[in-house]
Amino acid sequence: MVTRIHRRQPYRRRRPWSLLPTFISLSAVTPLLLTLVASGVAAQTTSSITDPSTITIELVSAASAFFHLASPSSSPVWVSLSLCSPPPAFLSSFDGSATLPYKLDKALFLSNTSAVTQPGPDNIRDADESLTAAGSTRLDASTGAYSDLSRGYANATLESGADGGIWIGVFAPDTAALLEDLEGGNGSGSGTDSSGGGWTFELQVSSGTASPPYVVEGAASFRLGDTDSSTALLTTANYTAAGDDTPAPPQWQALVAPTQPNAFALGRSHCAVRAAVGSAVGTANASATTRGYGGGTRTQFVVEGLAPGRNYTAWLVANETDQTRVWDPVHFATKSGDSCRLVYDIEACPSVAYSVPAPRSLDTASLVSFFNSTLSASLANFSRTLTTFPCGSKDMGLYSIVSTCDDCLDAYRTFLCSTTLPRCTDAPPATTLNDTSGALVLAGDLASWSVPDEFSTSLVRDDPAASRTPLLGPTALGATFPSLFNASYPATAAHAQAESPFPYAEVPPCLDVCYLVEARCPPFLGWTCPRGKVDDLYGGTGSAAYGVTREVPRAERQAGDLDRSTLDLRAADRFGNVFCNALDTDLVQAAQFVPWTESSSVAAPSRPRLLRRFLPLFLLLPWALCVAPL
Repeated sequence: MVTRIHRRQPYRRRRPWSLLPTFISLSAVTPLLLTLVASGVAAQTTSSITDPSTITIELVSAASAFFHLASPSSSPVWVSLSLCSPPPAFLSSFDGSATLPYKLDKALFLSNTSAVTQPGPDNIRDADESLTAAGSTRLDASTGAYSDLSRGYANATLESGADGGIWIGVFAPDTAALLEDLEGGNGSGSGTDSSGGGWTFELQVSSGTASPPYVVEGAASFRLGDTDSSTALLTTANYTAAGDDTPAPPQWQALVAPTQPNAFALGRSHCAVRAAVGSAVGTANASATTRGYGGGTRTQFVVEGLAPGRNYTAWLVANETDQTRVWDPVHFATKSGDSCRLVYDIEACPSVAYSVPAPRSLDTASLVSFFNSTLSASLANFSRTLTTFPCGSKDMGLYSIVSTCDDCLDAYRTFLCSTTLPRCTDAPPATTLNDTSGALVLAGDLASWSVPDEFSTSLVRDDPAASRTPLLGPTALGATFPSLFNASYPATAAHAQAESPFPYAEVPPCLDVCYLVEARCPPFLGWTCPRGKVDDLYGGTGSAAYGVTREVPRAERQAGDLDRSTLDLRAADRFGNVFCNALDTDLVQAAQFVPWTESSSVAAPSRPRLLRRFLPLFLLLPWALCVAPL
C-alpha cells in the first residue's frame, strides 16, 4: 500500500451543526543571488539590495537578516518570502515524525521609515495601542507591514518612504521551540537533534508593476477524480456559472511532480514550485467538462505516464505576461496494482469519474458498454414506475414543495451508478482470491454474512459472489467477455484468473447517496435506507455496503468546495484520502448549510434558494414537508 502524507489528527465524523511548458519565468525580475548567513547573537547589519532582487538567505535557528532597498523606482514595493528548506529535523513527513507546521508566525517585516531600519516583532503595534504613546519605533499600517509564513510563503506590500526607501526584516523560527511544541502535541520529534542545520529562504523584491510577479491563490488547485496505476484525473473549480455561455478556456497548466517531504507545509513556496518544474512527470491533456456539483464549465486534466504506487503533488498554474499565479496543491497516489481502470464521461452516468474494476486486457470502450447495458434496465424500470405518479400535475397534488420527479430520477441515477460501477482501489497486499461462485448457498439471514463493526473506507472484495461485480469473477468472465479469449489464449482457469480484477477493494458508496433518493422521491416508492448514528462511525448492517463522510477542515478540502457551508463532512480531502464514494452528494448536503446571507463558491442548483436554506436537515428528515397526493 502507498504511504500517504501524514495527517496530524485522525478524521472523525461529527453531528451536522447548522501539458507543461516553460514555467515561472519572472522576466521582470533580474535575479541577484546573494547568500547570507546570519547569527542570532551578534549585532545585525543591514545589507543593501537593488530593485528587482531575488536573494537566498540562510539562517540558523531564531536568527534574523535585514535589507534596505533605497529609493525604489516606483510604489508600491512587492516583497515575498519563500521557505526553501527547513532544518533536517523536519525533512521526514511521511512517517509522521517532526512534521513541519504549515504556519510559522511573524517571518517577514517591512518598514518605510528611517526610524525603524531593522523591523521585527518588537515593532508591531497592537490594535488598541496609541501610536503617540507607543513611540516612533512602533509601525502602523502606513509605515509598516508584516506577514506570517503560511505553507512556505509570506508576502507583504508597502508604499516606499520619502526618507530612504524600504527596510526588510526576515526572521527564522526557533527550531528547538518548534520541536518541543510537536513533542508536547503528539509525540512527534521526540529524540530529534535540533542543533544542526538551518533555514533556507528566498526573498523576492520588485516594484513598477500593478501586481506582484508571483501570486498564490488561496484555493485548492483541483478536485481529484481518481487514479489508476498510470493515470490521474484532475478537475478545476468551475470558471463559468451554470447556463452561462462558455468562454475561451483559461490558459491553465497542470504541474505534477513526485511528492517531497513537507509537501503540505511548503505547498505555496516559490522554491518548492520551481523545484517541481524540474522534476515534473507525466503528460497532462486538458479539456472542458461540465461534470461536477452546481454546473458550470471546468477544465479537466488527464495526466498520463505516471508510475504505479507513487505519491504525487499537483499544482494549477497560470503563466501570464508579467505574473505567475499558483493555486494550492493537491496530493494523490496512483494504484499499485492493475485491477482498477479510470473511467469518465460516461453517458449513462455523467457524474462518474473514478476507477472501476476491469479485466486487465479489456479495452475501456467495451468496459463502459458492459456497465451501460447493466444500468439501462434498472434505470428504465425505475423511470417507468415513477411515471405512474402525476409528477407535473398541481391539480393532482404535489408530493413535495422542494423536490420534483426529475430530482428523484437524478438521485436514483446517482445511487444506481455508485452501486453498479463500484469505485475500485488496491486490496491489501496479502489478499488472495476466494471464489465461491459455484458453491454459494444463502442461509436466508443477512447476519450470516460478514458485517464490519463500523463504517470503513474500503471493503475487500476477494470473493466475486459477495461483491457488486460477480460477472467479473474468473468463473463467469469467459461468458461475460468472450472476446477476451481465443484459440491461442483459451479461457482456462489460469487465464481467467489472470484477466479477472479480483481481488480488489471497493470504496463503498456514501450513505448520503441512498438518503438522497429517500429525500427526493415520492413516498409511494417506499424507498428506505440503513439507519445509523449521525455522530459516530457505527452503522449496523449499513456498514457492509456503505461508507460515511468524515469531518474535513476547510484548509484540507478540494477545489470547488462550498467554503461558506457550516457543515464540515466531506467524502474526500486534498491528500487523496477517499472515505466513501459520494458522486457530489456530500456537496449537495453541504449546500443546505450555507447561510442565507452568504453565497457559495460554485454556482447553486436551480432549486429555490429560500427553501434550500430553511431545510438544512432535509436528508435526515426526508418526509417532513411531504404532501400526500389528492
